[in-house]
Amino acid sequence: MQSKIVWPMLVVVAVLAGASIPLFFDPGFYYVDDSQAGAFGQWYEIGRRVIDLDWSLVNPRVWQSGNYLAEGAWGILSPVLWVVGIGAHLTGSALVFSTVVKILCLILGAVGVYALARNFGALRPWSALVAVAAPLAGFTLYMDAASWANGLMAWSFLPLSWVLARRAVLQAKSPVLPILSSIALVGIGYAHATIFLAITLAGLIVEAFLSRHKPAIVRSFVLATAAGSFAVIVHLPGLLTAPVTGRTSGVGNTDLLTVNLSGLFASGIPVGTPGIMFFNAQFPYAPLLYIAWFLPLLAFVDFARLRDLLRRRLSIVIVLVAALAGVLLPSDFGPLRFPVRMMPYLTLAVLILVAVALSHARPAALSRGRFLLAGGLVLLGAGLTFSAGPQYVKVLAAVTVVILFAVWVSYRILGDRPLPMLGRESGGALAGRGVATVAGAAIALTVLLLVPQHLSSPASPLPDYSVPNDVSDYQQQLENAEGDVIIAGGVADTGSSGAWDETLVGNLWYVTEEDVQNAYSAVYYTPYNSLTCMQYNGSTCGALFSRLFTTMPETGKTVADLMGVSSVQAVKAVVPKKAWSVVPEGWHVAEDTEKTRLIVRDEPVPGAGSVVWSSAGTEVTVLHEDEMGVSFRVDAIGVDGGQVALSRIPWPGYQVDGGTVSVEPVDTFLLGVDIDASQLGRTVTVSFYAPGYPAQLAAAVLLLFILLGWPALRLLGRRRTGEGRLLRLARASRVPAPEVSV
Repeated sequence: MQSKIVWPMLVVVAVLAGASIPLFFDPGFYYVDDSQAGAFGQWYEIGRRVIDLDWSLVNPRVWQSGNYLAEGAWGILSPVLWVVGIGAHLTGSALVFSTVVKILCLILGAVGVYALARNFGALRPWSALVAVAAPLAGFTLYMDAASWANGLMAWSFLPLSWVLARRAVLQAKSPVLPILSSIALVGIGYAHATIFLAITLAGLIVEAFLSRHKPAIVRSFVLATAAGSFAVIVHLPGLLTAPVTGRTSGVGNTDLLTVNLSGLFASGIPVGTPGIMFFNAQFPYAPLLYIAWFLPLLAFVDFARLRDLLRRRLSIVIVLVAALAGVLLPSDFGPLRFPVRMMPYLTLAVLILVAVALSHARPAALSRGRFLLAGGLVLLGAGLTFSAGPQYVKVLAAVTVVILFAVWVSYRILGDRPLPMLGRESGGALAGRGVATVAGAAIALTVLLLVPQHLSSPASPLPDYSVPNDVSDYQQQLENAEGDVIIAGGVADTGSSGAWDETLVGNLWYVTEEDVQNAYSAVYYTPYNSLTCMQYNGSTCGALFSRLFTTMPETGKTVADLMGVSSVQAVKAVVPKKAWSVVPEGWHVAEDTEKTRLIVRDEPVPGAGSVVWSSAGTEVTVLHEDEMGVSFRVDAIGVDGGQVALSRIPWPGYQVDGGTVSVEPVDTFLLGVDIDASQLGRTVTVSFYAPGYPAQLAAAVLLLFILLGWPALRLLGRRRTGEGRLLRLARASRVPAPEVSV
């Protein structure tokens, strides 16, 4: 009983200690790049929406960033992010809040890995070891935890969802928890995690078929259907919107963030760098492909016995093969980019396999040849790491010696030549204290190796915008702005003192509660993007300032008029002086500093979302407007009909009662509405619906039906004929072994 508590507690303590080590080298380790430009501001806005009971699906005032369903990662259907969003409103420090949220996710993922390894039959010590290693792996720590928060959050729910699903299918446990966990995972909106949830459930279906137990087979399909139904609700709008976005849809390879086999063979080395093309550099200068230093212990495994074990655990093999294929994909594979993003899922599958193998597939006696093979694997990984990053040679040599010594000690404790201090009791494949000793020491070493790792790679390779840490520092910009705002120039000169007193980056503009359209976007709308030259983080080119005051050919209005912009901030380090020094007619300078200039209309105009233009002979009166649509009365129209333009991007999903959506956007980027002459004097209503919403509604009904109808399936599964056999198979798959006490 004691070990049931001690090992999970050790996991939590070890992960907390390991996750804290980066903070000694870089206090802002968990708050860089997309966490600054994207995640925190997103959380803050989600919290505002929950507090205000705002469930709108689009926000026209942030233009291409405002299609929240298409963005996906906004997670507006995620109860987890609702809670996080409310917390963002209560915190005083964005850095501290981000750090706490991410460390909690690392701990959640570790606990899930422990439970999953135990469910597959691994001994508690080995389960604890891989549970500590998984969240401290290179990509998870340096990329997802440091920057790509949605990837970390979604991954943290996968092991938990997997183990709960296995319990529901193979042991006839309640489906409520696995469905809720799957909803939490899918709701984050991170496509890679949803894909691997689907793969784990597919593997579970295979295992159910192998059991030849019909109720289990039914349960596996029903559970997969429930998770798939919520995936339809979350991801279908994004898939249907993708064709009009700037995201790659074909298959190509630029080598950006792709993985090679030499890097994978070095995944047992915690320092150095793999050979990866990383944005603007060849190497990321961080061990992104590191999985765990103890991977060479697989040399202590009898693979014939392991093969027999895996026949009853095929879902491990299925996930492992899928993840390996995923990380080896080209850089662009349909809507999926950056195959290295799949490393956390490969890490999970590899570590679960290691836990099962070390628990039940070690030979009774370890030969010296097996130790030499393990040592050779360590040296091979070190050699490949050296060839990719020779500048790490000193720390690499020191770490390699430590790992070799740890492998030798493990060999002596677990093998037939025990260390004298432990006595003969430490030897043999079923060693009691030997397993606990090796696993406990390996956990300690897993944590301690983070020190040399962060000595050589103290920070994430992703950029740090050096934004302030306090939320209050994001609420003083643009105090003299009026109406909708656009920033010309965006991120520049951010390292200088006081740069962020006047401007911000990406979604941090949400925290100011000003209507700034330079928010973070992962999807893009190509015509708008071409016009504004806006990057993913909201930064624009210097030429945008002049473009805002040029006349568009179709409407004869300026870009600023069509966007409903009343305030423009020019970042002087990016916008040429000959551009920002000219104040257009009808505008005045509201703020002018060394770094920025803010100009404001003499008479501010309504913001984006409403009618901004009508064709000759057409006159309308706007009756109602909100985020989801506009209603207007047709006061005049020619015999051939007319057209109006709304200051909205023409996303798929807009429908018109009393007219039709124009086939082509107005002036390349505006939503057009064609009106028939018969609508004179009538009301036309433009509304946004999620693309594919009938399928979403059907999926929601199906999900509800499954939740309410599962009790009947459980009764079916508990019939005496068959259920006992299935439980025996489930127990057999765990391969009973002597428990290890501590």
